[in-house]
Amino acid sequence: MSMRTNARNVVETYFEGEHLSLSDLKEEYIPHRYLFKNNIPAYPESVEFYVEKLSHVTGKRGLKGILKDSGFRQPSDRSHFLWWELWVTSDEICSAEERLLTSLFPRTRIRNQLPFLEYFTTSKAFQNGSPYGNFRFTFSIRELLYHYGSQFCPGNSPVLRVYETVLYRQEILYAIVVHPRNIHCYDDYPRLPYDDFGVCGYANKSIGWRCQAPSQTYMHRLNVNWKHGSVHISTGDEQYYVWDHVCVAFHMEPGWVLHVDQDRLFKRLNVCEVSHPCLLKPPESPLSLHRAENFLSSLKAREGYDRAWY
Repeated sequence: MSMRTNARNVVETYFEGEHLSLSDLKEEYIPHRYLFKNNIPAYPESVEFYVEKLSHVTGKRGLKGILKDSGFRQPSDRSHFLWWELWVTSDEICSAEERLLTSLFPRTRIRNQLPFLEYFTTSKAFQNGSPYGNFRFTFSIRELLYHYGSQFCPGNSPVLRVYETVLYRQEILYAIVVHPRNIHCYDDYPRLPYDDFGVCGYANKSIGWRCQAPSQTYMHRLNVNWKHGSVHISTGDEQYYVWDHVCVAFHMEPGWVLHVDQDRLFKRLNVCEVSHPCLLKPPESPLSLHRAENFLSSLKAREGYDRAWY
């Protein structure tokens, strides 16, 4: 366990080369306001997602830079990383719900079960909004690995490794690093498990994630009827707890640009609301959803737009 202050002047507790589960973190006896709360209502404590897409969110200025470069480069905060987050779809939530029911009732045929996981997948990991800006690029993991491998890993495929677990005030971040085989600064970090995994793994062109804290605030209780093989939801008082999510960090050397052609960039681009707390760095500022949509519509209407716009 180590401590550091990040570029946003926030203190981080981090564990290099490990993806520590919620129970593992508790065993570390870290002084933490939320981690050891014992009044959290029953909820799905281990939900297995298989996620096929990643998203990268930026502000208006960042969007201009990406379109100008026709791709993504490392930020100017001395980091070697280009960060992406898991983008969990509604279909993937439904599939996770089916797996959870099967694990609860392996010998029971589930009938007429109302959806329930949507009551718990309410943390920022599942929301459309983002604190990082109004403009979201969404790519499949397969496509990103292809572009990265073809540009920076000639003759080889990129390597995925367990990078670290980072604990914040109310957030647990599991970071995965992707790098070329000829970059050896990550050799001491374990490979990301291919199939059988604890917190995170990679299989069948998807990242497997065993989510342990899907909500940021809990006001619903999961009630399991073992006799009838069903679950239902009840409502109680609101309780705050930690939430967990996964990010993928692509190693980028100074001057590297992960190139993607303009048409594909526009096809993968959508707008989103800026969620609280806003983490855009000045002079960036959040736009209303209406203004962001109008701005993007005007860009998409320009086929072969004027370079002077920059």
